[in-house]
Amino acid sequence: SSCDLVGQGPPLKSKNKVFQAIPAEILENEELNKDLKALPAHYNFEIHKTIWRLKQAKVKTVALQLPEGLQLFACTLADIIGAYANVEVVILGDVTYGACCVDDLNARALGAEFLVHYGHSCLVPIDSCSLPVLYIF
Repeated sequence: SSCDLVGQGPPLKSKNKVFQAIPAEILENEELNKDLKALPAHYNFEIHKTIWRLKQAKVKTVALQLPEGLQLFACTLADIIGAYANVEVVILGDVTYGACCVDDLNARALGAEFLVHYGHSCLVPIDSCSLPVLYIF
């Protein structure tokens, strides 16, 4: 066919890093996909991507940072991410007003090795943070 599917072919390489598609064992996990129905369908929390990134990074503790309007989903997100990425989850309760407020220092102080920041624009360069950050918009 003249159309290629996303994820086909060799992994992409950039600056000595290898980017791989999310494995089918995560994307097609029936229990995970069933549990995701507890979250509103009109938000894309990129849970499959988050789980894959955490597994790749081999972290044991992750912090979640959400804007005030999404904090009501924090416990559900923490339960799902904790169960399927096999990590301890810390929820940062301070209100965030976009990506300018990345709270990597508090996340690190609470023992997190990775921060998942739910926000928007005004990206702080990830190499300026004290721990790895995954932005979810």
